[in-house]
Amino acid sequence: MSPSSKHAPTPELTAAAKRLYRAEGELEYFAGGHKWSDGTVYQFARQGEAYLLKLIRAEEPGKIEVMAERLRYQEYLGQAGIDIVYPIHSESGNLIESLNLDEPHAVFAWRKVEGEHIQLVDPTALAGFYHAWGGLVGRIHRLAQAYPDWQHSRAVDADGVPLLSRDREWDVFYNWIPDPGVKEAWLDMKARLDTLPSDRNNFGFIHNDPHPGNILVNGQRLTLLDFDVANFMWFVTDLAICIYSEYSRCRFHSGFQHRVPQLPELFLKPWLSGYLEQNQLPAEEFQRLELFLNYRRFLMFTVFYEQIRDGDPDYLERFTQDILAGRRYLDFEITDLIQELPKAGQFSI
Repeated sequence: MSPSSKHAPTPELTAAAKRLYRAEGELEYFAGGHKWSDGTVYQFARQGEAYLLKLIRAEEPGKIEVMAERLRYQEYLGQAGIDIVYPIHSESGNLIESLNLDEPHAVFAWRKVEGEHIQLVDPTALAGFYHAWGGLVGRIHRLAQAYPDWQHSRAVDADGVPLLSRDREWDVFYNWIPDPGVKEAWLDMKARLDTLPSDRNNFGFIHNDPHPGNILVNGQRLTLLDFDVANFMWFVTDLAICIYSEYSRCRFHSGFQHRVPQLPELFLKPWLSGYLEQNQLPAEEFQRLELFLNYRRFLMFTVFYEQIRDGDPDYLERFTQDILAGRRYLDFEITDLIQELPKAGQFSI
């Protein structure tokens, strides 16, 4: 579906973007550009290779600086051998460019990667994917421990407050949460987070959304997409996101609800095995997993509130009560499962 004329970048903008990346031929619409999109993506060719570029409205103060920090981190991971959508530099040598021909815009580009998602694949066929997925997240966390910035972004707002931080993410959702009771519970969540230790072994710049929808599979290669919410958080945040997302995929989005009781064996053991082969997260962090699974509940409740309210109000009520009661997401201790892990190398992709 092509963008509406109201949200489509002007010909002048696309022409300027084309020059910045030496695109050959015309830019071909790829995705986005709608009222719910944060930008418009175009495909272009250069010297026989395919690339994508994204034009984003950037009137919000600090938006370009935040995107630049995320792109630099993305490039760091790519240079270290992580399979990501690798950002490329413009003709001016920048990872992101400002364009102010009509309204403030930013543009950045990356190499196009081929692959497929696992959305409709039975968990019984995914042991290799799970192991590789866990290893991918583990490698990123290990590399995050060597990245210069790990507590918050260098970019700050007019008051000197970091534009990327776990406090900033909390603030965004506090102002967004539509339910008063859930908003009050979010205050309690912050109080609990404020008591947690943060050091190089458990906290840093993370992807912050490494679910299967952001991974392309091509043979044995897993490519991580979409660093648009990368942030400075506890590493266990990513673990909770992965676990929450695969349980949700099976429960609601794939037709494999009957596999949910088997997920500790089918999914969690190979995933955790892959992760621990790449990064030895302190044992006490796994004991905080339920806290961060509930943290993920708050975010999903907020992001999808209107969709759930309109489509399944009964589920919205259950969802709300799960958050307010802080109900366990898993009916077992993850530390017990870790003790049962097989020796590394049992799983292959």
